[in-house]
Amino acid sequence: MERFGRKHLLVLAVVGVQLLCGVGMTVCAAAESEHYYIEETESGDRALPIGCALKDGVISYVALGDSIPNGYCAEGEPEMTDYPKQLVSDLSELGGDCVKLSRFTKNGLSAKKMNKTLLQEKEVLSELEAADLVTLTIGANDLMNEFKKVAREILNNEKKFRNVYEALDALKEGISRNPLLLIKCMGELGGWDYASFEKEWITAMETINERRPQESQFVVTTIYNPVEQMELPGTMNAVVESVISKMNEIISGYAEEYDYRVVDLSDFEIGECTQSDGLHPNQKGQTLIHDLIVGRLELDAFSNEKLNEEVEGQKKREMEEAAEEALEKVERAKAEQERRIMKYIGFGAVGVCLMLIIGLFFKKYNF
Repeated sequence: MERFGRKHLLVLAVVGVQLLCGVGMTVCAAAESEHYYIEETESGDRALPIGCALKDGVISYVALGDSIPNGYCAEGEPEMTDYPKQLVSDLSELGGDCVKLSRFTKNGLSAKKMNKTLLQEKEVLSELEAADLVTLTIGANDLMNEFKKVAREILNNEKKFRNVYEALDALKEGISRNPLLLIKCMGELGGWDYASFEKEWITAMETINERRPQESQFVVTTIYNPVEQMELPGTMNAVVESVISKMNEIISGYAEEYDYRVVDLSDFEIGECTQSDGLHPNQKGQTLIHDLIVGRLELDAFSNEKLNEEVEGQKKREMEEAAEEALEKVERAKAEQERRIMKYIGFGAVGVCLMLIIGLFFKKYNF
Protein backbone atom coordinates (compact mmCIF):
# COMPACT_ATOMS: atom_id res chain seq x y z
CA MET A 1 0.00 0.00 0.00
CA GLU A 2 2.93 2.29 0.77
CA ARG A 3 4.47 1.57 -2.71
CA PHE A 4 1.05 2.09 -4.35
CA GLY A 5 0.62 5.42 -2.55
CA ARG A 6 4.03 6.65 -3.62
CA LYS A 7 3.33 5.78 -7.28
CA HIS A 8 0.05 7.62 -7.14
CA LEU A 9 1.86 10.60 -5.64
CA LEU A 10 4.25 10.61 -8.60
CA VAL A 11 1.37 10.41 -11.07
CA LEU A 12 -0.40 13.27 -9.38
CA ALA A 13 2.76 15.35 -9.45
CA VAL A 14 3.24 14.72 -13.18
CA VAL A 15 -0.40 15.47 -13.91
CA GLY A 16 -0.18 18.66 -11.90
CA VAL A 17 2.89 19.82 -13.79
CA GLN A 18 1.21 19.01 -17.13
CA LEU A 19 -1.85 20.93 -16.12
CA LEU A 20 0.21 23.95 -15.17
CA CYS A 21 2.14 23.79 -18.44
CA GLY A 22 -1.11 23.24 -20.37
CA VAL A 23 -2.65 26.34 -18.86
CA GLY A 24 0.37 28.39 -19.88
CA MET A 25 0.29 27.00 -23.45
CA THR A 26 -3.43 27.65 -23.71
CA VAL A 27 -2.95 31.27 -22.64
CA CYS A 28 -0.17 31.69 -25.19
CA ALA A 29 -2.29 30.17 -27.97
CA ALA A 30 -5.21 32.42 -27.07
CA ALA A 31 -2.96 35.46 -27.16
CA GLU A 32 -1.60 34.51 -30.58
CA SER A 33 -5.06 33.88 -32.08
CA GLU A 34 -6.63 37.14 -30.82
CA HIS A 35 -7.11 39.81 -33.56
CA TYR A 36 -6.46 43.44 -32.63
CA TYR A 37 -8.03 46.16 -34.80
CA ILE A 38 -8.59 49.90 -34.70
CA GLU A 39 -12.18 51.00 -35.06
CA GLU A 40 -12.70 54.08 -37.25
CA THR A 41 -15.25 56.33 -35.57
CA GLU A 42 -17.05 59.24 -37.21
CA SER A 43 -16.87 62.74 -35.86
CA GLY A 44 -19.74 63.87 -33.71
CA ASP A 45 -20.12 66.95 -35.92
CA ARG A 46 -22.85 66.97 -38.57
CA ALA A 47 -21.42 65.82 -41.86
CA LEU A 48 -21.98 68.36 -44.63
CA PRO A 49 -23.79 67.16 -47.75
CA ILE A 50 -21.50 66.30 -50.62
CA GLY A 51 -20.89 69.46 -52.60
CA CYS A 52 -22.01 72.02 -50.05
CA ALA A 53 -19.64 74.88 -50.58
CA LEU A 54 -20.42 77.08 -47.63
CA LYS A 55 -19.97 76.67 -43.90
CA ASP A 56 -23.67 76.68 -43.13
CA GLY A 57 -24.19 73.89 -45.64
CA VAL A 58 -26.56 75.96 -47.81
CA ILE A 59 -26.02 77.95 -50.99
CA SER A 60 -28.45 80.88 -50.88
CA TYR A 61 -29.48 82.34 -54.23
CA VAL A 62 -31.64 85.48 -54.48
CA ALA A 63 -33.21 86.23 -57.87
CA LEU A 64 -34.57 89.76 -58.34
CA GLY A 65 -36.31 91.31 -61.29
CA ASP A 66 -39.16 91.43 -63.73
CA SER A 67 -41.06 88.91 -65.85
CA ILE A 68 -37.90 87.50 -67.44
CA PRO A 69 -36.50 85.86 -64.27
CA ASN A 70 -40.10 85.29 -63.22
CA GLY A 71 -40.40 82.84 -66.11
CA TYR A 72 -43.37 84.49 -67.80
CA CYS A 73 -45.10 82.29 -70.39
CA ALA A 74 -47.34 83.91 -72.97
CA GLU A 75 -50.71 82.34 -73.68
CA GLY A 76 -50.39 79.10 -75.59
CA GLU A 77 -46.67 78.78 -74.90
CA PRO A 78 -45.28 75.53 -73.42
CA GLU A 79 -43.95 75.45 -69.90
CA MET A 80 -40.28 76.31 -69.70
CA THR A 81 -37.43 76.40 -67.21
CA ASP A 82 -36.41 79.99 -66.53
CA TYR A 83 -32.81 80.95 -65.93
CA PRO A 84 -33.04 81.11 -62.10
CA LYS A 85 -34.21 77.49 -62.02
CA GLN A 86 -31.46 76.51 -64.41
CA LEU A 87 -28.91 78.19 -62.14
CA VAL A 88 -30.30 76.29 -59.15
CA SER A 89 -29.69 73.07 -61.07
CA ASP A 90 -26.09 74.12 -61.70
CA LEU A 91 -25.52 75.08 -58.08
CA SER A 92 -27.02 71.78 -56.94
CA GLU A 93 -24.49 69.89 -59.02
CA LEU A 94 -21.70 71.96 -57.52
CA GLY A 95 -23.03 72.16 -53.99
CA GLY A 96 -25.21 69.14 -53.47
CA ASP A 97 -28.90 69.24 -52.66
CA CYS A 98 -28.54 72.29 -50.49
CA VAL A 99 -29.46 75.26 -52.68
CA LYS A 100 -32.07 77.73 -51.47
CA LEU A 101 -33.73 79.88 -54.13
CA SER A 102 -35.44 83.05 -52.95
CA ARG A 103 -37.21 84.46 -55.98
CA PHE A 104 -38.45 88.04 -55.67
CA THR A 105 -39.62 88.65 -59.21
CA LYS A 106 -42.78 90.10 -60.66
CA ASN A 107 -44.30 90.61 -64.08
CA GLY A 108 -44.23 94.27 -65.11
CA LEU A 109 -41.74 95.28 -62.40
CA SER A 110 -39.69 98.42 -63.10
CA ALA A 111 -36.60 99.70 -61.29
CA LYS A 112 -38.65 102.46 -59.68
CA LYS A 113 -41.34 100.09 -58.48
CA MET A 114 -38.76 97.59 -57.24
CA ASN A 115 -37.21 100.28 -55.04
CA LYS A 116 -40.59 101.25 -53.62
CA THR A 117 -41.86 97.72 -53.03
CA LEU A 118 -39.56 94.69 -53.08
CA LEU A 119 -36.48 96.38 -51.70
CA GLN A 120 -38.51 97.73 -48.81
CA GLU A 121 -39.73 94.33 -47.62
CA LYS A 122 -38.06 92.81 -44.56
CA GLU A 123 -38.12 89.32 -46.05
CA VAL A 124 -36.26 90.45 -49.17
CA LEU A 125 -33.66 92.37 -47.18
CA SER A 126 -33.21 89.43 -44.82
CA GLU A 127 -32.62 87.00 -47.68
CA LEU A 128 -30.13 89.39 -49.26
CA GLU A 129 -28.14 89.38 -46.02
CA ALA A 130 -27.66 85.62 -46.34
CA ALA A 131 -27.15 85.55 -50.11
CA ASP A 132 -24.23 83.81 -51.76
CA LEU A 133 -25.48 84.72 -55.23
CA VAL A 134 -27.73 87.57 -56.39
CA THR A 135 -29.01 88.06 -59.93
CA LEU A 136 -30.98 91.04 -61.22
CA THR A 137 -32.85 91.63 -64.47
CA ILE A 138 -34.65 94.96 -64.52
CA GLY A 139 -35.14 97.99 -66.77
CA ALA A 140 -37.20 96.75 -69.72
CA ASN A 141 -40.45 97.82 -68.06
CA ASP A 142 -39.00 101.27 -67.38
CA LEU A 143 -38.64 101.59 -71.15
CA MET A 144 -42.07 100.06 -71.80
CA ASN A 145 -43.74 102.39 -69.31
CA GLU A 146 -42.08 105.35 -70.94
CA PHE A 147 -43.22 104.16 -74.35
CA LYS A 148 -46.82 103.86 -73.14
CA LYS A 149 -46.60 107.27 -71.48
CA VAL A 150 -45.27 108.94 -74.65
CA ALA A 151 -47.90 107.27 -76.82
CA ARG A 152 -50.66 108.40 -74.47
CA GLU A 153 -49.41 111.99 -74.38
CA ILE A 154 -48.89 112.24 -78.14
CA LEU A 155 -52.28 110.76 -78.90
CA ASN A 156 -53.87 112.83 -76.13
CA ASN A 157 -55.38 109.63 -74.80
CA GLU A 158 -56.78 109.89 -71.29
CA LYS A 159 -57.05 106.13 -70.90
CA LYS A 160 -53.92 104.33 -69.75
CA PHE A 161 -52.69 101.52 -71.95
CA ARG A 162 -52.69 98.13 -70.27
CA ASN A 163 -49.64 96.95 -72.19
CA VAL A 164 -47.23 97.94 -74.91
CA TYR A 165 -49.33 96.26 -77.59
CA GLU A 166 -52.27 98.57 -76.99
CA ALA A 167 -49.94 101.56 -77.05
CA LEU A 168 -48.26 100.42 -80.26
CA ASP A 169 -51.54 99.70 -82.06
CA ALA A 170 -52.94 103.08 -81.03
CA LEU A 171 -49.74 104.81 -82.10
CA LYS A 172 -49.73 103.13 -85.50
CA GLU A 173 -53.33 104.16 -86.07
CA GLY A 174 -52.64 107.74 -84.98
CA ILE A 175 -49.54 108.06 -87.16
CA SER A 176 -51.43 106.66 -90.15
CA ARG A 177 -53.86 109.57 -89.78
CA ASN A 178 -51.21 112.15 -88.91
CA PRO A 179 -47.61 111.24 -89.99
CA LEU A 180 -46.25 114.23 -88.05
CA LEU A 181 -46.97 112.33 -84.85
CA LEU A 182 -44.06 110.02 -85.72
CA ILE A 183 -41.58 112.90 -85.51
CA LYS A 184 -43.07 114.03 -82.23
CA CYS A 185 -42.96 110.48 -80.83
CA MET A 186 -39.32 110.02 -81.81
CA GLY A 187 -38.44 113.35 -80.22
CA GLU A 188 -40.17 112.42 -76.97
CA LEU A 189 -38.49 109.04 -76.76
CA GLY A 190 -35.10 110.46 -77.67
CA GLY A 191 -35.42 113.05 -74.92
CA TRP A 192 -36.23 110.50 -72.23
CA ASP A 193 -35.14 111.42 -68.72
CA TYR A 194 -32.16 109.11 -68.28
CA ALA A 195 -31.23 110.84 -65.04
CA SER A 196 -34.39 109.47 -63.47
CA PHE A 197 -33.52 105.90 -64.45
CA GLU A 198 -29.94 106.39 -63.28
CA LYS A 199 -31.18 107.60 -59.90
CA GLU A 200 -33.39 104.54 -59.49
CA TRP A 201 -30.54 102.26 -60.53
CA ILE A 202 -28.16 103.77 -57.98
CA THR A 203 -30.81 103.46 -55.25
CA ALA A 204 -31.29 99.78 -56.05
CA MET A 205 -27.55 99.10 -56.11
CA GLU A 206 -27.00 100.83 -52.78
CA THR A 207 -29.82 98.89 -51.13
CA ILE A 208 -28.65 95.53 -52.46
CA ASN A 209 -24.98 96.17 -51.71
CA GLU A 210 -25.75 97.39 -48.22
CA ARG A 211 -27.38 94.05 -47.43
CA ARG A 212 -25.57 91.35 -49.37
CA PRO A 213 -22.39 89.82 -47.93
CA GLN A 214 -19.15 91.19 -49.29
CA GLU A 215 -18.03 87.78 -50.55
CA SER A 216 -21.30 87.11 -52.41
CA GLN A 217 -21.47 87.25 -56.20
CA PHE A 218 -23.80 89.75 -57.87
CA VAL A 219 -24.71 89.53 -61.56
CA VAL A 220 -26.97 91.93 -63.48
CA THR A 221 -28.22 91.68 -67.03
CA THR A 222 -28.59 94.58 -69.41
CA ILE A 223 -31.68 95.26 -71.52
CA TYR A 224 -32.25 93.71 -74.92
CA ASN A 225 -34.57 95.36 -77.42
CA PRO A 226 -38.02 94.07 -76.42
CA VAL A 227 -39.65 95.50 -79.54
CA GLU A 228 -37.00 94.36 -81.99
CA GLN A 229 -39.38 91.97 -83.72
CA MET A 230 -42.27 94.44 -83.78
CA GLU A 231 -43.10 96.60 -86.78
CA LEU A 232 -42.54 100.06 -85.37
CA PRO A 233 -43.55 103.05 -87.43
CA GLY A 234 -40.80 104.62 -89.56
CA THR A 235 -37.34 104.67 -87.95
CA MET A 236 -38.66 104.44 -84.42
CA ASN A 237 -36.78 101.19 -83.83
CA ALA A 238 -33.50 103.06 -84.26
CA VAL A 239 -34.60 105.50 -81.57
CA VAL A 240 -35.55 102.64 -79.24
CA GLU A 241 -32.14 101.07 -79.85
CA SER A 242 -30.50 104.36 -78.91
CA VAL A 243 -32.52 104.59 -75.69
CA ILE A 244 -31.64 101.00 -74.74
CA SER A 245 -27.98 101.65 -75.47
CA LYS A 246 -27.91 104.62 -73.10
CA MET A 247 -29.76 102.69 -70.39
CA ASN A 248 -27.24 99.87 -70.70
CA GLU A 249 -24.41 102.37 -70.38
CA ILE A 250 -25.88 103.40 -67.04
CA ILE A 251 -26.15 99.77 -65.93
CA SER A 252 -22.59 98.94 -66.98
CA GLY A 253 -21.17 102.20 -65.71
CA TYR A 254 -21.66 101.37 -62.02
CA ALA A 255 -20.38 97.78 -62.13
CA GLU A 256 -17.04 98.53 -60.54
CA GLU A 257 -18.42 100.89 -57.90
CA TYR A 258 -21.03 98.39 -56.70
CA ASP A 259 -19.01 95.25 -57.41
CA TYR A 260 -21.32 93.44 -59.79
CA ARG A 261 -20.77 91.60 -63.05
CA VAL A 262 -22.61 92.61 -66.18
CA VAL A 263 -24.14 90.26 -68.73
CA ASP A 264 -24.85 92.29 -71.86
CA LEU A 265 -27.93 90.78 -73.48
CA SER A 266 -28.02 93.38 -76.24
CA ASP A 267 -25.06 91.73 -77.96
CA PHE A 268 -26.53 88.23 -78.16
CA GLU A 269 -29.74 88.61 -80.14
CA ILE A 270 -32.03 87.61 -77.30
CA GLY A 271 -34.74 89.47 -79.20
CA GLU A 272 -34.67 86.71 -81.79
CA CYS A 273 -35.35 84.07 -79.13
CA THR A 274 -38.73 85.30 -77.95
CA GLN A 275 -42.15 83.78 -77.45
CA SER A 276 -45.15 84.44 -79.64
CA ASP A 277 -45.66 87.79 -77.93
CA GLY A 278 -42.37 88.99 -79.40
CA LEU A 279 -41.25 90.31 -75.99
CA HIS A 280 -40.42 87.57 -73.52
CA PRO A 281 -37.65 85.02 -74.05
CA ASN A 282 -38.63 81.48 -74.98
CA GLN A 283 -36.81 78.43 -73.68
CA LYS A 284 -33.91 79.03 -76.02
CA GLY A 285 -33.72 82.64 -74.85
CA GLN A 286 -33.87 81.68 -71.16
CA THR A 287 -31.14 79.12 -71.66
CA LEU A 288 -29.01 81.67 -73.49
CA ILE A 289 -29.36 84.12 -70.58
CA HIS A 290 -28.50 81.31 -68.17
CA ASP A 291 -25.39 80.39 -70.16
CA LEU A 292 -24.22 84.00 -70.25
CA ILE A 293 -24.67 84.38 -66.49
CA VAL A 294 -22.79 81.15 -65.78
CA GLY A 295 -19.94 82.51 -67.86
CA ARG A 296 -19.63 85.44 -65.46
CA LEU A 297 -19.67 83.40 -62.25
CA GLU A 298 -16.74 82.11 -60.24
CA LEU A 299 -18.06 78.58 -59.99
CA ASP A 300 -15.23 77.39 -57.73
CA ALA A 301 -16.74 79.47 -54.95
CA PHE A 302 -19.77 77.15 -54.97
CA SER A 303 -17.75 73.95 -55.21
CA ASN A 304 -17.30 71.69 -52.20
CA GLU A 305 -13.64 70.99 -52.95
CA LYS A 306 -12.06 73.46 -50.53
CA LEU A 307 -14.50 72.83 -47.72
CA ASN A 308 -14.30 69.08 -48.16
CA GLU A 309 -10.52 69.34 -47.81
CA GLU A 310 -11.03 71.11 -44.50
CA VAL A 311 -13.67 68.64 -43.36
CA GLU A 312 -11.59 65.65 -44.45
CA GLY A 313 -8.53 67.17 -42.77
CA GLN A 314 -10.41 67.50 -39.48
CA LYS A 315 -11.83 64.02 -39.83
CA LYS A 316 -8.36 62.67 -40.59
CA ARG A 317 -6.94 64.32 -37.49
CA GLU A 318 -9.73 62.89 -35.37
CA MET A 319 -9.16 59.45 -36.87
CA GLU A 320 -5.43 59.69 -36.19
CA GLU A 321 -6.06 60.65 -32.57
CA ALA A 322 -8.53 57.79 -32.21
CA ALA A 323 -5.99 55.45 -33.79
CA GLU A 324 -3.26 56.50 -31.38
CA GLU A 325 -5.58 56.00 -28.43
CA ALA A 326 -6.61 52.60 -29.72
CA LEU A 327 -2.98 51.59 -30.24
CA GLU A 328 -2.18 52.57 -26.68
CA LYS A 329 -5.04 50.40 -25.48
CA VAL A 330 -3.74 47.51 -27.58
CA GLU A 331 -0.23 47.90 -26.21
CA ARG A 332 -1.52 47.98 -22.65
CA ALA A 333 -3.60 44.88 -23.33
CA LYS A 334 -0.60 43.09 -24.79
CA ALA A 335 1.56 44.02 -21.84
CA GLU A 336 -1.06 42.69 -19.47
CA GLN A 337 -1.33 39.47 -21.45
CA GLU A 338 2.45 39.06 -21.38
CA ARG A 339 2.47 39.50 -17.62
CA ARG A 340 -0.20 36.84 -17.26
CA ILE A 341 1.66 34.52 -19.61
CA MET A 342 4.92 34.94 -17.74
CA LYS A 343 3.07 34.27 -14.52
CA TYR A 344 1.70 30.96 -15.83
CA ILE A 345 5.05 30.04 -17.35
CA GLY A 346 6.61 30.62 -13.97
CA PHE A 347 4.10 28.27 -12.39
CA GLY A 348 4.92 25.73 -15.09
CA ALA A 349 8.65 25.99 -14.45
CA VAL A 350 8.12 25.45 -10.74
CA GLY A 351 6.05 22.39 -11.54
CA VAL A 352 8.74 20.97 -13.80
CA CYS A 353 11.37 21.51 -11.14
CA LEU A 354 9.14 19.87 -8.57
CA MET A 355 8.61 16.87 -10.87
CA LEU A 356 12.36 16.49 -11.38
CA ILE A 357 13.01 16.65 -7.64
CA ILE A 358 10.34 14.05 -6.96
CA GLY A 359 11.74 11.83 -9.71
CA LEU A 360 15.23 12.03 -8.27
CA PHE A 361 13.87 11.34 -4.85
CA PHE A 362 12.04 8.22 -6.04
CA LYS A 363 15.10 7.00 -7.94
CA LYS A 364 17.41 7.48 -4.96
CA TYR A 365 15.23 5.48 -2.64
CA ASN A 366 14.35 2.85 -5.25
CA PHE A 367 10.61 3.57 -5.35
